[in-house]
Amino acid sequence: MKQFYFLFISFFLCLAAVSQKILPPKCPRIIGIMANGCGTGLQESRNEFIVLMNGNAPLNVNDLNILLPNNGAITPSNDDDFAANTGAVPTGGCISTVDDGAIIPPNAPFVIFMSNLVDVVYDFSSFCSRTGTVYLLYRNIVDPPVATFLSQSNADTIKTVTLAFNGAPDCYASYTWKQQAAARNSRDGDFFRFPDPVDGKSVSNRMENNGCASPVLQQAPNPLSGFTADYQEPSVQLSWTTAMELDAAYFEVNKSLDNFNFATIGSVQATGGSGSVTRYSYNDPGPVLRRTYYRLRIVDRQGNSVYSRTISVRAGNSGITLNNLYPNPVKDELIVDWTGTTSVKTQLSIRNAGGTILQTNTVTTVQGYNQYRLNTSQLSPGQYFLVLDYENDNIVEVFLKR
Repeated sequence: MKQFYFLFISFFLCLAAVSQKILPPKCPRIIGIMANGCGTGLQESRNEFIVLMNGNAPLNVNDLNILLPNNGAITPSNDDDFAANTGAVPTGGCISTVDDGAIIPPNAPFVIFMSNLVDVVYDFSSFCSRTGTVYLLYRNIVDPPVATFLSQSNADTIKTVTLAFNGAPDCYASYTWKQQAAARNSRDGDFFRFPDPVDGKSVSNRMENNGCASPVLQQAPNPLSGFTADYQEPSVQLSWTTAMELDAAYFEVNKSLDNFNFATIGSVQATGGSGSVTRYSYNDPGPVLRRTYYRLRIVDRQGNSVYSRTISVRAGNSGITLNNLYPNPVKDELIVDWTGTTSVKTQLSIRNAGGTILQTNTVTTVQGYNQYRLNTSQLSPGQYFLVLDYENDNIVEVFLKR
């Protein structure tokens, strides 16, 4: 029965990938665009690039379908989109140049230059310190006739890049930014960042300029230091704390019955500007009749957002609450923290998307705090499920192996 239940949950995951408003984890995403390459004239056209992050599955670059504002497109039908770079090579110590047909590993960053005659030595060391190997691709164009991204207009210009993945229509997304008038504020090194697409669209809400150095590859900080759910029949009391929220605007509360399809049920304003511990709470009046999942979307004043981990609570006075699963993504050791209301035999297992058990361990949950460490070093990169089975219930949580 439990195996059937897990497969049923896996089936819902497939449905959610179609119905959810956010991109499925398999999809590559655009992180940022160097829209004003360093240099003048042809140099600027040669020095523009896109920074992307691969999804949780290997990516063949021949499957990329990228429509650009100028100078054509990168298409799956063309096996000669890329070429060897005959110009300046970025520094950083983690660079790997690849070509048509190359496979980008899961969750790896890759950069596409708009020319194969780059004039500027970009410094990618900040990428290396956070993500390891950075894969480089160079379009098979020596001198683009016009800049791909930069506008020399004396009026503000709206620019859009669309990114799709051959054979995966649910990965389609557009990335839009507002290029300011060249005569006013456009400067060499203008780099536009993009949040994760929602409803297939991402609008840049952040522009940085670090000169001719590589922008720092980073995500919005997550200020949470604790997040719990307490069942208080018939409602659930959510509580969380922040250690530092110097730029937080508000917390959006999301709820789900299957851990895949989430709905917004409320929001809580952040104190903002606090450098000390701050406590928050939200009451879901329910009624809660089955295991229910909660997460927080933390939004800063610039509109950037990041999700908390997902927690769950079960109606009744006995059971298990999963408190934390970290680090996620994981490289070697995965740590599981949970709370038990009674002593109960518990099976912790790691399963793939088809429900096959790859690793299992049986422990006794004690009343109060529990922790177990799982070795994931033998797993291949990709998406997996941690399952806690006990009595007639179980908890399913997704994690990524880097």
